[in-house]
Amino acid sequence: MRKAGLERLGALAGVLAAGLLARAAAAAPPEGPLKLQPTWESIDRRPIPAWFNEAKFGIFVVWGPYSVPAWVDRGYAEWYWHRSQQAGSAVQKFHQRVYGKDFPYERFAERFTAELWDPNAWADVFARSGAKYVVTTANYHDGFCLWPSPYSKTRGTDKWNAAVTGPKRDLLGELSAACEKRGLKPGIYYSLYEWYHPLWLSDRPRYVAEHLHPQFKDVVTKYKPWFIFLDGEWEQDYTKWRSLELAAWLYNESPCRRYVVTNDRWGKTRGRHGDVYESEYGGGRMAPTHPWQEDRGIGRSYGYNRNEGIDAYDSEFELLKMLSRVCGNGGNLLLDVGPTADGRIPVIMQDRLVRIGKWLKGNGEAIYGSRASPFWPRTLPWGACTSKPGRLFLHLWGRPAGPIALPGLKNPVRAAYVLGDAAKTPLAVRVEGGRTILTPPPCLPDEAITVLVAEIDGEPVVDLTIRQAADGSVELPADAAQLHGRSPRLEAYDGEPSIGHWQDPKDVVSWEFELDRPGEFDVTIACSCAPGAAGSEFTVSVGGREFQGKTASTGGWDRFVDVPLGRLRIDRAGKHTLRLQPKAPPAWKSLGLRRVTMKPAHE
Repeated sequence: MRKAGLERLGALAGVLAAGLLARAAAAAPPEGPLKLQPTWESIDRRPIPAWFNEAKFGIFVVWGPYSVPAWVDRGYAEWYWHRSQQAGSAVQKFHQRVYGKDFPYERFAERFTAELWDPNAWADVFARSGAKYVVTTANYHDGFCLWPSPYSKTRGTDKWNAAVTGPKRDLLGELSAACEKRGLKPGIYYSLYEWYHPLWLSDRPRYVAEHLHPQFKDVVTKYKPWFIFLDGEWEQDYTKWRSLELAAWLYNESPCRRYVVTNDRWGKTRGRHGDVYESEYGGGRMAPTHPWQEDRGIGRSYGYNRNEGIDAYDSEFELLKMLSRVCGNGGNLLLDVGPTADGRIPVIMQDRLVRIGKWLKGNGEAIYGSRASPFWPRTLPWGACTSKPGRLFLHLWGRPAGPIALPGLKNPVRAAYVLGDAAKTPLAVRVEGGRTILTPPPCLPDEAITVLVAEIDGEPVVDLTIRQAADGSVELPADAAQLHGRSPRLEAYDGEPSIGHWQDPKDVVSWEFELDRPGEFDVTIACSCAPGAAGSEFTVSVGGREFQGKTASTGGWDRFVDVPLGRLRIDRAGKHTLRLQPKAPPAWKSLGLRRVTMKPAHE
């Protein structure tokens, strides 16, 4: 090994050792870790380490041999190999035209040289963004490892890692060390399966025992990550991955057991088991009933895609709006950058990160360590809200048309002002018709998102009851529903919220609403159902009356249609609850739900 390489490894070891001491001091509880059993009942009782919900914002780095071609016609560029195997696909045609029909994917590793890479420059940009943790691809579905893994033999090569081919560097270790020097918590992305690993294709139990488990333990033991983004688990369930065994080792024995956080991708366990529920390009609309994280790119891909133009990249305002919405719903935002094969973060991505960081310098108090909006699940037409004891942070997405309402707030507002205003210049607050009304300043100090502070006494108390509209109708939208259970998730199609991933028939969705003009109503449900998933039976109950429903295909989970359920008479004014209850399997498969509407009946 060259002298420079030895010096770099020596420096790396020193930084990692210092980082480990800092972790022990900052994260270790006063007593040793729980001895968890390899059961979900035991593992799900493990408290999530506090740092995650305090951090709120992280950076995702997706980088590997796929960054050499860096091209897909649409979707994720890191799926290049998989798409290139599809006969007649645009990616296959691109590959044959640019690289040749006989050019194997493994040779991209030779061209993945990272010759311009400076981990310290990356870490500087990440620190300037205001992020608190960085999750780097340890290995993707192609199996290529960004660290010197002893388990990197695959189809066509036994040199399938960055330490022996391409960069000939420990990319994961060097970036982790650079991040730790700047106070950023390093984490890893880890794919459970590998598309063409010989054992995966021939003997999956051996793949799990001889490759997956020892390789996972190797990378965790070496780099001691704060966050582990599991993925590629969907091909088989957790029993075949032996995930409970692996999770018990991680939480009981691994060197990061006291502070590590993982997501919910252990093998068909999404939305049911795991420290954090993962939302992938989900619009930031999940429920705050369980810790969760929205992960997405600045563009439409995670890995760098040379085929994306400027319109594919979200603006500063769109990204800040996403951060605001995610935190308002109690989640974290993991924002991805896709570096180039030579080791550069595209300037447009750097620009977005630095702009986010500039906003966070003045408004971070409304993000870091914040809680979900007390108005959740109600939509706020003027923006989003985060909270801390005694304070509401009102995120204005642009200039509102007039004064803003804090719907259902029962606490008196003692003072209101713009966050960052040292003088705390008071804003006008009044109570009108039972609603708290706050008037923003005539000039908003931030072109993107201005944050106002409303000071209250104690914890916020909010009445979330939906009330009858002027025409007598009652609309119960997905993002105003109470989700009872783990499987239903709030998501969005075409920008409109809906409830999906509703796999467990024990889980229920409900709304509370109030009538001042009772009578007869026609009840309609807006729902979606993919081909092959039809036949789910459910019951809608309200006012002592029940409706039976059964799904039919609408052509896809993103295609919603209005389905009449029947006519309902409610004779009593006041508060009511509407519940949508699935019937048990095999009658229940799933349902996409956008809203339930009650309109006054007309003969």
